[in-house]
Amino acid sequence: QQSKGANKKEAVAASADETTVLGALIQLEAGSECYEGKVAVGAVVMNRVRSGSYPNSISGVVYQGGQFTTAASVNGVIANGVSGSCMQAAQEAINGTDNTNGCVSFRRVSSGRAGVVIGNHVFF
Repeated sequence: QQSKGANKKEAVAASADETTVLGALIQLEAGSECYEGKVAVGAVVMNRVRSGSYPNSISGVVYQGGQFTTAASVNGVIANGVSGSCMQAAQEAINGTDNTNGCVSFRRVSSGRAGVVIGNHVFF
């Protein structure tokens, strides 16, 4: 499954553990979203990894204080198993798919923030 309207960026080498961390974050932040929304959350993390303004690893970005959810939540999802669609979205984002146009943040659409709307999130 390839995301529609996506830019292709350089793939990033990621271990199975890093891929699982990204899949768990996607499940926490966008588990009930459409597949495109899941890929978009993964793309935000990967855009941060590539940017030079954030930690340069997936776990570094995911576990950075005050950015996403808590490490305990991510670790809880990993302990219970990450869903297949979230793992697939994580792999697609790692492989370079970006359907957000380079965005490095997202909020709920209800926040009123302007940006790229995918599902119930706005990316900016």
